[in-house]
Amino acid sequence: LLVGGRQSDVARELGVSQSVISRLASRHRTTGRVRDRPRSGAPRVTDRNDDQYLRTYALRHRYATATQLQAQLRDVRGTRVSRQTIRNRLHRFGLNARRPLQVTPLTPRHRRERLQWAQDHVTWTMQQWSTVLRAHTSAKAKLLLFFVVNI
Repeated sequence: LLVGGRQSDVARELGVSQSVISRLASRHRTTGRVRDRPRSGAPRVTDRNDDQYLRTYALRHRYATATQLQAQLRDVRGTRVSRQTIRNRLHRFGLNARRPLQVTPLTPRHRRERLQWAQDHVTWTMQQWSTVLRAHTSAKAKLLLFFVVNI
């Protein structure tokens, strides 16, 4: 614009609407700069270092809750924030809440029995499996056997 270019040409070149260029030119004429004006709203509670610490800790401790992350940030960095702020920061980093899978842990006996069963059935033919599939008609049993056969 300083060299006499048209606002529409600049807008097309930058891929923005002409009104954006017009507003920026007007702001530059009145204030001498095009920087955004201060906005209303609460100032950020965390700084870049707090955010980086939170991100690193959350990645290393994948199942830490927002409350645990909040306490960790307070204890280590001295920054007091709400659980919602923790969730907002994690969301900004592309991290989502996760819940650990709830399963009954296998005992050594369970593991031995599973291994023995697999070793006993590893050489079964499709003919032998087809008799089992007819005997067990529940969807869950079919799915389980399907995966065993296709391993």
